[in-house]
Amino acid sequence: MLNRLSAPSNLKVVFGVIIAMLAFPFFAVAQEAVVNLAGDNAQATQWALLLGFIGAGTATALSCLGSILGVSLVGQAGAGLLTEKPELAGKVITLAVLPGSQGLYGMVISLLFIFSYAPLISEQANVTTLQGFMLFAAFLPVTFTCLFSAPYQGKVCSAGLHMLAKDGRLAGRVITLAALVETYALLGFLISFFLLNTFKAAVLS
Repeated sequence: MLNRLSAPSNLKVVFGVIIAMLAFPFFAVAQEAVVNLAGDNAQATQWALLLGFIGAGTATALSCLGSILGVSLVGQAGAGLLTEKPELAGKVITLAVLPGSQGLYGMVISLLFIFSYAPLISEQANVTTLQGFMLFAAFLPVTFTCLFSAPYQGKVCSAGLHMLAKDGRLAGRVITLAALVETYALLGFLISFFLLNTFKAAVLS
């Protein structure tokens, strides 16, 4: 009982520490960048490029972190079920894979930045520091929706394993319930995707 009560608290501590570690250098960068808002174009472009890379790196790192937590939750619960019903291995693995898709969403958005923003990365285009903050903000929807949806999807899948323990034919219903949670990660992915494409069309074209 004590372990069950302390698990959510441990996750909150992990999330808090990671967000604090990421926020501290970002605000340090942001403070100096705001001071240089009126600087030359080359310096502003470098700040914008730095903010873009911070956003892209954060999108992949935190999305994958969410998937790690979600997959591990299902894996731990599924290990106990497989000791009693090894014939359900395929269905348990399928449920364990579901929270892993959020990490892919974050990676795709980061790759979109790397391959679509070549003029900015090679400093062939001039953007302002303010536009750099706008670029960073474009990564936030996919970052946070994937970070939080994957662990909660893992909890839904873990609860669904109890259904499978009673009736292995209920796998489809469990997958449907888990997919409802992932819907919001998909919405975050789409918003980040369209924000990056809109920014590119408006600023780099």
